[in-house]
Amino acid sequence: MAPAEDRAASEVCEELDQTILHLFDVLESLQTKRESFNHLVEQGWFSLSKSRYAMGNKSVSALQYGHQMTPLVRVNTRQNEGSQVAFHVVSEGGDASKPKAENAATIEEIGPSDQVLRRRKGPGKTETPVQLQEEEISPSAEKLGKQDPLTWFGILVPQSLRQAQKTFQEGIHLAAEIASMQSEIEATRRRYRTLLEEKRRLLAKEDVLEQP
Repeated sequence: MAPAEDRAASEVCEELDQTILHLFDVLESLQTKRESFNHLVEQGWFSLSKSRYAMGNKSVSALQYGHQMTPLVRVNTRQNEGSQVAFHVVSEGGDASKPKAENAATIEEIGPSDQVLRRRKGPGKTETPVQLQEEEISPSAEKLGKQDPLTWFGILVPQSLRQAQKTFQEGIHLAAEIASMQSEIEATRRRYRTLLEEKRRLLAKEDVLEQP
């Protein structure tokens, strides 16, 4: 019985070594990811400062935020083995070609209505169709405005503002990776404590068996 216990204890010790080595690897990767994330945040705020300098402080502020905000990305979570949670960033807008297709469809619908208005020129007949046309255009324009928050700050925005948006978008994906790695570290620590407790229990049994 003693050799079986010795073999079990050696297996636990080997798994402990592998677990602690894996923990160190993840910690090293986490440190690298955090440094990259801090650099992205600094670069993003620096680009925003350049945009405020070029456009004016009041032109790039919370005053230009849209009255209706919808997220362009969402975070999905998935629980793996060992209570580890993985975070994934998923785009809500889909392909960049979709807004263009919606815009083209809107133009095709508006075109025939405009021709009908020209045929119906006359007193008291153009007011209602024009109102309907405006009601058709406004939701589409509003929807397109939600797709890209840069439109809140104007049509021709400086390159620094576009760079700030791109930098913060990269930071969102990197933040999800960091959160996943932190969850992995916590799961690895729990696994290490469990193995360590198992090793102590096996060693205690060995000590009892070795006593005369």
